[in-house]
Amino acid sequence: MTLELSFVNWLLAILPVIVLLFCLLALKWEASCAGAASWLSAILIAIFRFGADAQLIALANSKGMSLSVYVLLIIWTAIFLYNVADSAKAIKTIGDKISALTDNRSLLALLLAWGFTSVLQGLAGFGVPVAVVAPIMVAMGFPPLVAVSACLLGHSWSISFGSMGSSYNTIQLVTSIPGEVIAPQMALLFAVAIFATGFEVLYIEGKGSAIKRGAVPVLCAAVIMSFLLWLMTYLNMSQLATLIAAVGGCGFLALWASRHRSEKQKSAEKPLMSFHLAAAPYYMVIAITLIAQLPPIKAVVGSLGWGLDYPAVTTAFGYTAEAVVEYSKIKFFSHPAPILLFSALVGGALYIRKGKTDIGVYRRALKTTIKKCIPTSVGISTMVMMALIMGDSGMTNMIAQGIAKVCGNFYPLLSPFIGVLGSFITGSNTNSNIMFGLLQYQTGLLIGVSGVLLAAAQSVGGSLGVSMAPSTIMMGAANVGLDGQETTIMRKTMKFCLLNALLVGIVVFIAA
Repeated sequence: MTLELSFVNWLLAILPVIVLLFCLLALKWEASCAGAASWLSAILIAIFRFGADAQLIALANSKGMSLSVYVLLIIWTAIFLYNVADSAKAIKTIGDKISALTDNRSLLALLLAWGFTSVLQGLAGFGVPVAVVAPIMVAMGFPPLVAVSACLLGHSWSISFGSMGSSYNTIQLVTSIPGEVIAPQMALLFAVAIFATGFEVLYIEGKGSAIKRGAVPVLCAAVIMSFLLWLMTYLNMSQLATLIAAVGGCGFLALWASRHRSEKQKSAEKPLMSFHLAAAPYYMVIAITLIAQLPPIKAVVGSLGWGLDYPAVTTAFGYTAEAVVEYSKIKFFSHPAPILLFSALVGGALYIRKGKTDIGVYRRALKTTIKKCIPTSVGISTMVMMALIMGDSGMTNMIAQGIAKVCGNFYPLLSPFIGVLGSFITGSNTNSNIMFGLLQYQTGLLIGVSGVLLAAAQSVGGSLGVSMAPSTIMMGAANVGLDGQETTIMRKTMKFCLLNALLVGIVVFIAA
């Protein structure tokens, strides 16, 4: 006996997502509480409608915790590294160095809102780029609404491969698609977003006149960034793809901007520390990641890690979740967390040795990290467990069947919007991939389209959707004094975000 596709069954399958949406947007609950409510609803529906038993629920929750640990280790260590550098005023030094490059407002907006935000996304992410760069722009004279909107949109192309690839790693894990297969397709789709977000930052800063002034540098920088993003994925170094692409774009824009540098800027006051000292921990992240990819090193330590094996489970209606070996394996020498932690500790030691901070830098950074990450961690864990229960019980498959039946061959056009919806609901590309990654992949198989292509579109859409996520907007608004004006910011970013998703969707539809 199988559970047939019907409107009631489809509605029950998607109900946990509706619960999450209602709790976040209507009731305005925190992500941790909303995630818990949706997780509980998924358990009840899986047991009483989709034939799940206690073993299936327990194993799905265990998988969810395994995946959560994988992702959360990246989040915690990335934020800790950022906080060490920020506590030593290294981030301020990097920002000041960039802002001193030019007095051309359009180029400066590109450098900060499109380039520097994406560099920070490659290093830390999770709201850090907007929280750091928007106040810098306001201090330099940009209107608060322009600053926060430009930063939200400007870094939205960089999120999937940012934060040492946490969202990219997640889409691999939930779909079981190898990174070397999905990453290059994601990079090609992101090229559309890179070009679009560059021009949108210009438009927000100065409308048509800014586009005329900045069109050439945007086009040149976008080509460089798109190529570097694809190259890093082709070389199987996707964890560094955003960082390298953003640094390449920033480097080009800095050289271009130097042509418009005033004498006042050339004689600017001496920074707190040298740029290279400020960036030392991030240089180390790049160096260690590159060393870990060398074939001799990879052959020796590449397989060392930890992961749990899970047996196959079947519902009362015959839906089977296949057995997996070493699910969500954490590789000790290539997982981003050990690299980030080591770089943070050594970078902090360098700052201390040069007299730029004291030994308390680690304590301050840890305290800030705990305060920022605990609510996020609870929310991610409950949403991950919800997504795994939905997947293993057949609920996600039921949703995919319904969407495939209604949309048919036009589904690829809409696939990036599913990713946008996930990020809008949860405020996270990672969570969006957890919620909808498997659904997109399975829908592709059902309608005869590449599941890899639709999974790539999911992560790209999820990345773009962060620019209109309420939680990210609230963080940006609070940092530039626009509390209570979140709706105004959302209206400004939403139209560009949906346009970008449509452009990506057209490319996906043509490719499909």
